[in-house]
Amino acid sequence: MDDKIIDDLEEIQKSFDVAMKEIESEQEAYWNSLSHDEQLKAFCAVVRRIHKGDIEERRSYRGVLYDIFGFGPESYVQAQASGYLTIHNALFDWVDWVEKGEGPDDWK
Repeated sequence: MDDKIIDDLEEIQKSFDVAMKEIESEQEAYWNSLSHDEQLKAFCAVVRRIHKGDIEERRSYRGVLYDIFGFGPESYVQAQASGYLTIHNALFDWVDWVEKGEGPDDWK
């Protein structure tokens, strides 16, 4: 591959990483600006939606973000960078495992 293309791709990756760090910093500042009670309410509201989308309705990653949370395409990368895609996939695999009867009896 052409060295110029590689250099350009590396520069794009660096810019993306900087932007994602800025977004993460903004998210953390927002979280820290909430009172303990507000943090708990936000946490429970998010968990309730994840449970509905991932466990009850077995939605796709986009389905949970778009249909359950009401977000648009802008949420895809931010949620992924926050670890939600990994959580979604783990929950999806776990539900499959339990439905197949392969999980511990107390998980059914």
